[in-house]
Amino acid sequence: MIILVNRNANGGRAKERWTRVEAELRARRLRFDVRYTSSLQDVPGLIEDHDVVVAAGGDGTVHGVLNALMRRHPTAVLGAIGLGSSNDFHKPFSPECMIAEAPVRMDPARHSTVDVGKAVLTDPVGRRHIRYFCLNASVGLVAESNAFFNGDDRMLLWLKRRNVEAAILYAALVNLARFRPVRAALRLDEGPERVMSFAALGILKKVHFAGGLRYDTPVRPDDGLFDVNLCARTARSALARTLVNLYRGRFRGLPGAHCWRARRIRILPERPLHLEMDGEVSTIAAAELLVVPRALKICG
Repeated sequence: MIILVNRNANGGRAKERWTRVEAELRARRLRFDVRYTSSLQDVPGLIEDHDVVVAAGGDGTVHGVLNALMRRHPTAVLGAIGLGSSNDFHKPFSPECMIAEAPVRMDPARHSTVDVGKAVLTDPVGRRHIRYFCLNASVGLVAESNAFFNGDDRMLLWLKRRNVEAAILYAALVNLARFRPVRAALRLDEGPERVMSFAALGILKKVHFAGGLRYDTPVRPDDGLFDVNLCARTARSALARTLVNLYRGRFRGLPGAHCWRARRIRILPERPLHLEMDGEVSTIAAAELLVVPRALKICG
């Protein structure tokens, strides 16, 4: 087992959290190797010849390790130690899976096999990229808030050091004030193409996203389908109410909420925009997202 520790996660606070987790793991006499990385570009060269790879960092670290495994070592088992700000990969948190107050999934003997999302992206200059995700993807308000959250706004950086949930809420409110509706052609599976204006589109393999927000649709990690959730309401007051409801875990049945299930979704926006996957953001001119069924083993 190798543990890849991203010391830059959580605004640099991951290093301190890892020190406490490592001490507890050593006290339990667990056997593992540790490699430190400050750049996910290093990951592919660190994972070879290891059958269990544990991403110690935030959801972005898990995302980076997942992509390296899918390309270089798809038979390995992925584990994770939540040192980040949100740690959606681990939700819902379980008390028996906490070490030094960090959520942990690093028992390969209790692994499960889950679906992976594959995104075929076209960037604004026409280049094609392939990325993988295991939690969810989005365009619209959530994606723009993630792009802002990953930036260097002074107030945001100050809040991140003190209260991550407050920083997430601040990012959402700033982008709500700046909001522009998205207009895009959408096609689910082999159905008709629909041109729609909307506030946010979520493509889910897990209901938790962006800290305390969560959907209430029935997606499972191994059901071979995405939940596709679209918020059509674009008035700022209506969007604010939708955000409040998402903090309560409510989406189905809200005004303007549309929920579908699909194995594939194609997105052709009117203009280039941000696509967020597992908290990491790309700029796209078009995207096709499809489920790769039961493609990844993850630790219990």
